[in-house]
Amino acid sequence: MTARPTASTDEFAKIGTKERLSFGAGDLATNIAWGAMSTYIVFFYTDIIGAAAAAIGTIMLVSRILDGVSDVAMGAVVDRTNSTHGRARPWILRLSVPFAIGLILIFTVPDTSPGWTLVYIAVTYNILVLLFTGVVIPYGTLNTRITRDFQERSKLNVTRMFAATAGILLVTVLTIPLVDSLGGEQPGWIVTFVIFALIATALFLVTFKNTKERLIDPPVTVSQPGFVDSVKAAVKNKYWVLLFLIFIVFSAAESMYTGASAYYAENLLGDTSFVALVSFLLYIPALIGMLFMQPVYRRFGKIAPMIVGAVIFVIGSVVMAIDPGNLNLAIAGTLIRGIGRIPIFGAIWGMLPDTIEYGEWKTGKRVEGILYSAGSMGQKAGYGFGAALLGWIMGAAGYDGLQDVQPDSAITAISAVFIHIPAALFVVLIVLFAFYKLERIYPTVEAELQQRHGTSN
Repeated sequence: MTARPTASTDEFAKIGTKERLSFGAGDLATNIAWGAMSTYIVFFYTDIIGAAAAAIGTIMLVSRILDGVSDVAMGAVVDRTNSTHGRARPWILRLSVPFAIGLILIFTVPDTSPGWTLVYIAVTYNILVLLFTGVVIPYGTLNTRITRDFQERSKLNVTRMFAATAGILLVTVLTIPLVDSLGGEQPGWIVTFVIFALIATALFLVTFKNTKERLIDPPVTVSQPGFVDSVKAAVKNKYWVLLFLIFIVFSAAESMYTGASAYYAENLLGDTSFVALVSFLLYIPALIGMLFMQPVYRRFGKIAPMIVGAVIFVIGSVVMAIDPGNLNLAIAGTLIRGIGRIPIFGAIWGMLPDTIEYGEWKTGKRVEGILYSAGSMGQKAGYGFGAALLGWIMGAAGYDGLQDVQPDSAITAISAVFIHIPAALFVVLIVLFAFYKLERIYPTVEAELQQRHGTSN
């Protein structure tokens, strides 16, 4: 029988700068779309198209619940893909152009009756979400297939999260100026996102071309676990389940304060253009800070810095809550929040490969596509829940995007969804982090897996 790879073989390769940056390009591409979906889409639908906020919230919640099923299904598809390009990379190539088309479609809402407008929004939004799943699950799985080396995977994760932050920052900072320069109406939004979609496609092609899947899969004669068995293996992985909950809570908080940022800038700070300032203060600290996080993770692990970061985020929220309409406090609080996000944003996706290795160590089964779907599924479920709450709260508070002046109840609601509710969710996040103890046993997990893969059959 063929010998399994040892720790010195290609499976534990050190990754060069070009490949690491090319891998990060994929998250830059996905977060161009994610930035649009999380920061501007609810605002676009309510204030540019004139759709009811509560209806939009319901569409997004139902969409994300259904999308959770597609995440698991796509994970299973990746686990069963056999291609000369590997398991993950083929899907990045195949779906890069459809993904770009989907991004453009969500902004090309036709001028029709309110009912048909909601139908169009529901259909096109779901198409983009499914295409997002089709790309992001293989892309995330690629992280686990480039190398098994723990430190190299950590570097890959920091690179991808740096790129992800850059993608969100690119969209949140440039969208309003670009739209305004193009007339400020719906055609300006469409042209802006045609530009972003073309950039995303080019970045996906860079990822496909310059990365390599090094894991040696079982021969095709060795059967993969069935779909039901794969799901059972995932559910029995306690750290996978806990991380899934962490993703939901973190993403719900992110969804609320990013989705409310345009409303906050317009209605409490007095100018929609301030959304660029809010986004800049929120994401620039992470963009810079992640460059220096790798030594921190090596020294303290991932969990302790993430708990500290969550505490800092809550402190920033308290600063803003003193006077939500005060620009100086908004700047200071948002900057503190941005600093608090650094250790979380830099490490959360890097925890998923660790749970995959833990699952293989515990069960002997490596179902990385299914397991990696936890991140995307939890992220999208959290964002869907956050977006739904945003829409429902705004609708219940009497917000009308076509009115120049909003009632006091709507202003209070905007403050709640931008400041108070995200702060409460970060307190929950601290509790969940405290229960995540995989780091304590991970050296044993890694050593025993290396020993297994270094033994001939």
